[in-house]
Amino acid sequence: MDKPEKRPFEEVYDEYYEKVFKSVYVRLLHMENTEDIVQDTFVKAMKAYDRYDPKVSSVYTWLCTIATNTLYDRFRKIDSDKIVSLEDYMEAGFEPGSADPELEKLTDGYARSAYVILSRLNDSERNLLSMRFGLEMSYKEMAEVLSSNEKAVGKKMERLLKKCRNIAG
Repeated sequence: MDKPEKRPFEEVYDEYYEKVFKSVYVRLLHMENTEDIVQDTFVKAMKAYDRYDPKVSSVYTWLCTIATNTLYDRFRKIDSDKIVSLEDYMEAGFEPGSADPELEKLTDGYARSAYVILSRLNDSERNLLSMRFGLEMSYKEMAEVLSSNEKAVGKKMERLLKKCRNIAG
């Protein structure tokens, strides 16, 4: 079997930046923090690109893993800085649905509805949606990242989409 060819990092960046951005934004619902996380993600990815093996995982999966770890690293840093109250998290800008000036810019009814739905989901639910619709990952790729199986991921997505429809009314 031929070894999958590794593309130049610049091509990977150009193709996946927007998808990774959307994926992270869906989880944070905060523009400035999303920009920071995505920037850190691609800096880490660029530094590690020589170690990326396309035989082991797709570039989607690899970038999603880096983005998720970067996001969790940021939350751990906040925790280690002794920010413990909900008010402190909101002040730090990491509480989903916190005062985000981007919501005020959303004039499209669908975008505002999506924002409201996402703000009512927990992090793992937003993570599933970001992988499926932000990064456009297959259930197989999602299962790989989540250390699960396709059937279980499919069931979780089915329940999650039902929950989203219920929130939307």
